[in-house]
Amino acid sequence: MNIPDTFSDIDPISQSDGPEPACAITYTPEFVEAHDYLRAVLKADERSERAFDLTTICLKFNPANYTCWHFRRRCLVALCTPTDGDAQATIDVERIDNDLEFADKLGGSNPKNYQLWYHRRALLELRFKGDEKIQVAQKELSYVDKILDDDNKNYHAWSHRQWIIRTINQPQLWSAEIEYSHSKILLDPRNNSAWNQRWFATHEGEIATNSGMKLGKLTFQKAEEEANYAVCGAQVDPFNESPWRYLIGVLMEQYRWAQREGGVDDKDRTNGLLREYVAKIKEMNKAWDSPADDLPAGPCVSLMSALVDLLETIGDKTSLEEAKNMMGELVVEDPVRRKYWNKRKSTVLVLLGEVSD
Repeated sequence: MNIPDTFSDIDPISQSDGPEPACAITYTPEFVEAHDYLRAVLKADERSERAFDLTTICLKFNPANYTCWHFRRRCLVALCTPTDGDAQATIDVERIDNDLEFADKLGGSNPKNYQLWYHRRALLELRFKGDEKIQVAQKELSYVDKILDDDNKNYHAWSHRQWIIRTINQPQLWSAEIEYSHSKILLDPRNNSAWNQRWFATHEGEIATNSGMKLGKLTFQKAEEEANYAVCGAQVDPFNESPWRYLIGVLMEQYRWAQREGGVDDKDRTNGLLREYVAKIKEMNKAWDSPADDLPAGPCVSLMSALVDLLETIGDKTSLEEAKNMMGELVVEDPVRRKYWNKRKSTVLVLLGEVSD
């Protein structure tokens, strides 16, 4: 595209850096020419095919140009054609799919470019209005999976994935996402993003709602399943903090709900659940007296931290004594958080003074 010839009826507008710029950027002549004409097109608010093509050139120079992406979308909408009957603008599916491919190509070297991800979302909002929204969503999820294969902790990709599933809100996608997060956890058990995705899928998914989920809380049965899942993950690598935090999150959710809204039976059942997992963790802790060759020697801080949380939550005198003693060990074994454990220990000492035999 010869920009001056294509825009011969428009006077380009140069960038104004003031009379004495403190640190002028040295752009290439091609960059300067394209953006000078872009400023002129923006000023005229010309949403035409040639303006759209100009944004393509400018975005290849700088894929992070938010103004250019925004104007490109305005051009896309303006270039839509009215239907025969109601004269309302309709979206050209082929054009949008081509633009998704364009964003994909630019995103290859910019997988954490916020503007690219927002552009994809804006385009998909239009595509999701059609009858093929589930197929479109599945195709986009495959694209996100490709990005996560290269960087399995890409925050933008995980957020985009959540937006797709929440927007479509179909049971088959929610169910599939639980399995997807499981596959990512198997690939990298220390991937906090994958553990977070599992929490998202089980808590917000329609599949969880159909199982009796209430007010964002898992049912007791579902909580037991997720707690067992976390313990299995911890058994693979007890020094991995991710499954332990997932376990505590699931159990504490049940405990807090029982204390806030549950009856006596709910509180007794939840207390029994906490004690069950205290026993399981203690059994695991005994196994590290003779650790395997491929695991670090010495106490497992992540395991001890989870055990302390549960013991303190149970709150009887025996449990608090155990928690206090274990916090004393953690002061030594977890020196980075020494002050934190000393603070926790002082809190437990106060609780012990309030608990009767």
